[in-house]
Amino acid sequence: MSPPQHLVPTRRDVVRGLAALPALGLTRTLAAEPLTLWGIPATPSALFVRAVASERLQQVAPGARFQLWKSTDQMRAGIASGQFRLFATSTYAAANFFNRGAGTRMLNVVTWGVLYVMARDPAIKSVADLAGRSILLSNKNEAPDLLFRLVLRWAGLDPDRDVRCEYVGSPGEAVPLFLAGRSDVAVLHEPAASTALLRARQDGRPVYRVLDIAELYGRHTGRGPRIPQVGLAVSAELLNSRPEIVAAVQAACVEASNWISVHPREAADLAAPALGLPAEVIAASLPHVRLDVVPARQARDDIEVYFKNLMELDPGIVGGRLPDPAFYAG
Repeated sequence: MSPPQHLVPTRRDVVRGLAALPALGLTRTLAAEPLTLWGIPATPSALFVRAVASERLQQVAPGARFQLWKSTDQMRAGIASGQFRLFATSTYAAANFFNRGAGTRMLNVVTWGVLYVMARDPAIKSVADLAGRSILLSNKNEAPDLLFRLVLRWAGLDPDRDVRCEYVGSPGEAVPLFLAGRSDVAVLHEPAASTALLRARQDGRPVYRVLDIAELYGRHTGRGPRIPQVGLAVSAELLNSRPEIVAAVQAACVEASNWISVHPREAADLAAPALGLPAEVIAASLPHVRLDVVPARQARDDIEVYFKNLMELDPGIVGGRLPDPAFYAG
């Protein structure tokens, strides 16, 4: 029941991908190929699995299909070649691509908080209770790490002195290390957080979901527990040449979100083969990813607040500046 490796692109991925643009070119025409919605093997993609089956979408894009991207190398090459016309990604990575001239636009935001603090000690009730603890994290210097550091700072803790941060490459690596006792606390994405809970329960070990990063973020920003973390990005080519397909994708995502809210177990069963995750993990994880499909233009204020907070620690996270209005496609 191991969780997937973290596949959201990092800034290094973005820069390396852009370096490949001149060699690969962006002139490839893919109009004759069926539309592929590229997703990551994580809980929010359950929404995309359902969306591609939409009757409306199939009418305007016959044969539209869902497919996972298996590595960030594949993502980079797909964007550079024009093969990735519609793909799930973090909002900050899409903005970084846009600001560096790749033409990527944000169609929507689909998930609004997937990051949790997990602990074996239920006495941890607040950020202040983390002082002096050993904390396992992944994706150093990327958005999840920066979010956690912001939360610590807002609570008056110095991330470099008041806690002991230990980094691994991905949530998939963090889960077994945390369960084996390598740290007191782990900061995990979904579905890794739910995987840790399920494994701990099977082994008779006490593990608790003690803090919700989105809740802590919302208290500080005053915008509620909503971090616009992941959505669909669309290429300028698809947006300009087939706007009817883009509109149908957005409608299908909304329909899928509404269906999942009523049929979470069925959604887990449907998505499991496509995502390569156990249905049990997906079902346990769905309540904790805050699915809510919001067009990117409508979510712009939330996205900009999010980017400004990240940029307090690292302006390069989105390519050095807030993206222009053209970034917001949906």
